[in-house]
Amino acid sequence: MKYTESLETSAQYKQSYADGIDSLIQRLEMQSREKRTEYIADILQNKDRYRQDFVKMLGWPLTERGGEDIPRAVSQRLSQEEGYDIYRLQIEVTDGLMLTGLLFKYTDGVNRPLVVVQHGGSGTPELISGINGSTANYNNMLRRVFDRGVNVFAPQLLLWSAEKYKVDYDRQKTDARLRRLGGSITALEVYGIIRALDYLTTLPEVGKIGMVGMSYGGFYTMMTAAADVRIQAALTCSYFCDGSLFTQTDLCHYNEGKYFGQAETACLVHPRKLFIQMGDSDELFDFKKSEEEFLRIKELIKSDCGWVEFSVYGGNHEFCKDDTYIQKLTDYLYEG
Repeated sequence: MKYTESLETSAQYKQSYADGIDSLIQRLEMQSREKRTEYIADILQNKDRYRQDFVKMLGWPLTERGGEDIPRAVSQRLSQEEGYDIYRLQIEVTDGLMLTGLLFKYTDGVNRPLVVVQHGGSGTPELISGINGSTANYNNMLRRVFDRGVNVFAPQLLLWSAEKYKVDYDRQKTDARLRRLGGSITALEVYGIIRALDYLTTLPEVGKIGMVGMSYGGFYTMMTAAADVRIQAALTCSYFCDGSLFTQTDLCHYNEGKYFGQAETACLVHPRKLFIQMGDSDELFDFKKSEEEFLRIKELIKSDCGWVEFSVYGGNHEFCKDDTYIQKLTDYLYEG
């Protein structure tokens, strides 16, 4: 072949192709917002049907949930503190897969609410509880919830710091492998939290259920509350935003742009309590986009929105240092 050319000659065509794909996606995203509005029109009247669609979107094993049995659990008491005990729990999710977490339980035998407190990226139950020392940007999240007189369970998800713990994993690769089999890492871990509740709700000391989470933990709080109506109150911090801004595969699910954005997912929590908090200096999420998504909830509901509250606090990507919404959540669990 006689013809040759420089790399720069064809670069314009490659750029045009890449720009074309991006423009196509932008057009589809704009159209999907309208489709979601049409799709979700009667969600308040048919939440169970929409919840089934939501579960199908996330995939296996949520799609095969039965919920009648009590999962196998292994409990190890780590410490007897003044007025409460700390346990490490292992709960069977499915086929020998054990979800591990820390349970903080009062010892007075009183039936109390239980709040799932969920860590975020690079987090662990040990980090957010302070048993390893500083709680970093979680700002003593678990302890502040526990001090409101509720039992607390903190699950470990596939989100720890591989470098710190010398336990390696590839979350995105794991998600891809699960998707090939009809599932997703989100579905598996939401299902794991649900199975933990299947066990924990059998304990005589456990009453109503709530959930609190930051960042990835906020994501899981929203998704789990949407999937499981036993969660009576949820607080999601440093996460809520326009879903089209997410580009990690584990935060995106098949056709969710047409059916379940963050606002639509939030509607599945209705009429249970949902509290949403965002920092005004969050370096990962623009709180103004969060405000826009919250307004979309109001547009979709077109009625009383007393069940959902949104607030912006002075802070960055962290768990809010003000206890107002922790108190509101635990008060609701005790009184609601």
